[in-house]
Amino acid sequence: MKKRAIFVPADNNHLEEFKRFEASLRKFHSEEDLPLLRFDNPTSDPLFWYRAKPILARELIKEYETVIGMDSDQIVCGDISYIWSESNYFDVGVVMNDPSYPIGLWDISPQGKYYNNGLVVLRNEKFIEHWYRLCMSRHFGSYQFREQDLLNILCSDYFDYKVKWLEEKDFYGEQAKPHWPKAKMVGDKIMIENVELKIIHFGGGNIANKGNFQTRFQPDVIGRIEWLIK
Repeated sequence: MKKRAIFVPADNNHLEEFKRFEASLRKFHSEEDLPLLRFDNPTSDPLFWYRAKPILARELIKEYETVIGMDSDQIVCGDISYIWSESNYFDVGVVMNDPSYPIGLWDISPQGKYYNNGLVVLRNEKFIEHWYRLCMSRHFGSYQFREQDLLNILCSDYFDYKVKWLEEKDFYGEQAKPHWPKAKMVGDKIMIENVELKIIHFGGGNIANKGNFQTRFQPDVIGRIEWLIK
C-alpha cells in the first residue's frame, strides 16, 4: 500500500486556483513524496461537492495509508510533513475554523473546537465509512454546513475516534485569517508572532476576489506568496 496522497475536489472552474495550490505545494514536496490528485465530479450527484471528501476518501484509502483532503483555494507556505507524522496514532487530523466566523452546532461552538473541512487527514477506514454514511443519509440535509458539520460531530466527544488537532504548533488553516495582517517574513518563513503560517486558506465559498492576497498581507509576505505560486 502506498504511503500518502493529497486529493482535491475541483472542477475546471477552479483550475487556476488549483494550479496556484499545486505550484506552492511543489516548492516543498515532490510528486514522489506527496502525490496530488484532482477530481472533477465523477458522479451524477448534484450534491457531490458537499460530500466529495468522504466519497473520494472512501476509494483512496484502499490504495493509500493516509489520504489528505484539501480545498483548492489554499497556498502552501512551508513543509507540511507534520500533518501526516506517525509519531502518535490518529484516525483523523483536523484544523480549526475561522474563529471570527459565527459557526457552530449542538454544543460545539466557534470558541470551542469547531473544525474546518478545508484540510482533513484521514487514516481510518471505519471513520471514513461513518462520515460517508452520514453524508449519504437523511441527516445530511439537516445541517447548514453539510459534511463539515457532520465531520465536527464525528470528531467531538460524542464518539471515540482518535482526533489529532494539527495546529498545536503552526497554522494550517482558517484559524490564522484574523491574524494575516500581522504576518511577517522571518528568514524564509511567514510568521505570525511566534507561529509559522504553513498554509493560507482563503475559504468563504465562491465570493469575488477571495484569493486576492495582495490586499491582506504586508509587502514582504506578498512577495513571498508571489514566488510560492509561480
